[in-house]
Amino acid sequence: MSYKVIPIPKEITTQVRQTLTSPQYKHPASVSIATGCGPCRSCLKTFDEGKDERILFTYNSFEGLSDLPLPGPIFVHAEECEAHDADHFPTDLKDLPLLFEGFGDQSELVTRIKADKERLDDQIEEILSLKGIRFINIRNEEAGCFIARIDRN
Repeated sequence: MSYKVIPIPKEITTQVRQTLTSPQYKHPASVSIATGCGPCRSCLKTFDEGKDERILFTYNSFEGLSDLPLPGPIFVHAEECEAHDADHFPTDLKDLPLLFEGFGDQSELVTRIKADKERLDDQIEEILSLKGIRFINIRNEEAGCFIARIDRN
């Protein structure tokens, strides 16, 4: 089974960079030098701690997928970066502590498993093959924040 890892929409990153406001909530965004690895929710690459400028803002990963919002804090590079668009799992994410959450209709959580970097493709295929799964959210296991979505290709 093929899949695609989907970063946050370019429209969101463009607006937050231009306005320093969360496009979905109008909450103020903040810019700072990276004190952690992230990753950026657009390019899905980790930040260069102590060097990269990043923007922190509120994002609802369920927008357009469900009526139930699930907002939370996320980071993107302060400068425009190339959005992830590859047919493989993002390399920079492989060594991060990740959770895969399989969701059904109306944001119903069907399954949540700890990602195993040696079995990522197999785990994703197993979750997407479960009855009722619409998509997978990748979350940081330690911070709990949304990273990206996985859809069937």
